[in-house]
Amino acid sequence: MPIKKKRIRTVGNNIRGVERGQRCVVALRNLDQFVDHLRRAGFSSELQVGEAILPASVGPISGFNAEGKYDVHKDQPKETAYRLGEWTWQEFRGRYETVERSKIVEIPYKRYPRTFVEPPSVELSLAQDGNGEKVLCSPTQDFIEANDSALVHIINLFLEHFGECEILKEDLAPVLPNKLIRLNWQVLPQGRMPWSHLQKKLRPIVGRQPEGKRAVIDKRHEAINVYEPDFVAVGQGGFDGYVVFGFPSKRLYILESTQINNATYVLDRDWEELSTMSKAELLNNDLHKERIIHRENWFAQVHRVLNS
Repeated sequence: MPIKKKRIRTVGNNIRGVERGQRCVVALRNLDQFVDHLRRAGFSSELQVGEAILPASVGPISGFNAEGKYDVHKDQPKETAYRLGEWTWQEFRGRYETVERSKIVEIPYKRYPRTFVEPPSVELSLAQDGNGEKVLCSPTQDFIEANDSALVHIINLFLEHFGECEILKEDLAPVLPNKLIRLNWQVLPQGRMPWSHLQKKLRPIVGRQPEGKRAVIDKRHEAINVYEPDFVAVGQGGFDGYVVFGFPSKRLYILESTQINNATYVLDRDWEELSTMSKAELLNNDLHKERIIHRENWFAQVHRVLNS
C-alpha cells in the first residue's frame, strides 16, 4: 500500500507486509505520473533503466541527504569563525586618478559552536520489475530496529520529491542492471578553456549563490583554471554546486564546492573510477589525498598542490 504523506516521524505502521529481520526496498511505481519530478531530481528525459543519481536538493530532507547539516550548540559560548569575502578599495594613482583594487580576505565573526552531521548520500535508481515496468528504487535495506532512522529518512526523501512511495520485500524488488549509469556529473566540452570562457560555463551554478559570495567562488575557480585542466566536470542532482578540475597527466582531480565555508578535495584516482563513486565515498578521508579548508591560505595551498 502506498505511503502518501508529507513526512513520517517513525516507522510505526507505515511499513506493512514486511516482517522484522527481512530486507526491503523503498520504491515508486507509475513513473509516467512523475516525469517532471524525476527530471527535477536529476534523471534524464529518457528515464533509462540503470540510471542512478544522488537526488537534487528540493527541501530540508533532500538537502540533508546531499549536503549534511550542522547541529548548533546554543548552550555553549560563542566562538570565533571565519568566512572569505572580497575587500575592494580605491588605490590612489595621481592627483585626480584612482584605480579600483580588490583581494580576498578572511572576515571573523562570532557564532555558536556546531558539529557537522554527515549526509546519508542515498542514491535512487531506475529499475525494471517482472512486468517490464520501470520503477524508482532505493538501495535495499534491512528492516531491523537499528535501521529504523535510515528507513524513515529514505521514505521522507521519496515523499519530499514525489509525495508518495511504497515498501517492497526484497523478493519483490525490481531488478537493476549489473552496471548503473550514474548521472551525477556532466563533463564540459574537453580542452583547455580560457577563464573568460569557463566563467560563462560555470555561471549557472555560481549565480545560484548569494551575490556577495560569487566573487570569492569565481576567484577560486579562476585560481585552479590557471593550471589549464584537461577537462572540467559540473555536478548534477545532489552534486549541484560541485566542480571537478581534471589533471589526468598529474593524476590529480580537484573537487571544488561553491559553498563558501566548505573545503576543496584533492583526489588522485582515475576519473572513470571517481565519476562512479557516491558523494560519501568521494569525501571519505581514506579516498581523498588532501582536504584544503576555505580559509585565506587556500590559494597558497592549491598552488602548492598543483605545482608539485
